[in-house]
Amino acid sequence: MRTVLAICPHADDAAAFFGGTLTRFADEGWHTVLVRVTDDAKDSVGLNEAETRDRNTKELAAAAAIMGVAEIVDLGFPTDTLADVSKVALRERMVYLFRKHRPYAVFSFDPFGRFEGNLDHVVTAQAVEEAYWVACFDLHHPEHFAEGLHPFSVCERWYYGRDIAEPNQFIDITEQCDRKVAAFAAHKAMVRNIIHQYRLQAESWGRRVPAFDAAMEGDTTPLLQMWVQAQGSACAREGALPEGRLAEAFRLVRFGAMEELIQSMSEPIPGAEAPVPRPGLDY
Repeated sequence: MRTVLAICPHADDAAAFFGGTLTRFADEGWHTVLVRVTDDAKDSVGLNEAETRDRNTKELAAAAAIMGVAEIVDLGFPTDTLADVSKVALRERMVYLFRKHRPYAVFSFDPFGRFEGNLDHVVTAQAVEEAYWVACFDLHHPEHFAEGLHPFSVCERWYYGRDIAEPNQFIDITEQCDRKVAAFAAHKAMVRNIIHQYRLQAESWGRRVPAFDAAMEGDTTPLLQMWVQAQGSACAREGALPEGRLAEAFRLVRFGAMEELIQSMSEPIPGAEAPVPRPGLDY
C-alpha cells in the first residue's frame, strides 16, 4: 500500500485546498497521513485559547474521518508564529516524517506560489522543500537512524496553494465533492473565523453580505458548497475537463529537469510496485 503524506500548517488547510483529492487517494486505497504543523489555538471567534485548541483538534479529527484519513500527526507549534521558529528545527521534523512514513507522495503548500500572505504557510512550505533533499543525506540528523530509520527520498511532490504557478495536474473530484464540503464544514470554529474576517472587511467597505450573517448564525454548508463548486468548476475548465466536472489543481514535480532523462534510462526494480502513471510525467 502506498502512503501519501499531507502536510498542512493548519487544521482546515487539507479540506479547503485539496480535500477532494485527498479523499480520492483514500478511496483508491492509499494510506493517508495528515500532518498538522500548528496548534490552531487562536483560530476561532468568541472562545479562549484552550477552548479553541480543543475545538479545532476535535473538528480536525471529524474532518479527517470524512476524508478517509488513516492517521493524524500533530506537531504542536504555536499557531501564527512560524516566522519566528527555527526553519532548521521545523525542517528536521519534516525529514523525520519522510524517513518514518516513507511516502510515495507528499502534499504541501507551494513555496513558489503567488500571493500567499500567511507566513505559517510560507515557512512550512520552505521547510518541506528543503527537507526533500536533506532527508536523503546520511549525515543530516543521524539520530533518526537509532530508531531504525534510513535516508529516504519522496517520489512525488504535490504543490497546492492559493495561486499555483504552472499547474500541471487537474484532479477530477466530482465524486468526492460532497465529502470535501462536509470535511470543510466540520471545521466549524475555523470556518466561522474565516467568515468573520470577511464580514469585518465588508463592514470597512461599508457593505454587508447576508450570506455571511446567515452562516455565522447557522449552517455554513450552503456557503461552502457555493465556494467549492465555483473553485472546482474554474479548475476543471482550466484543466479542460468535461463540462459539469469539478477539479483541484496542483503543480506536481517528480524529477524536475531530470524527468525525461531518468525516464529514458530507468528500468523496473524486481518486486517493487510499479510507478504510478501521471499525465505529463510519463514518456
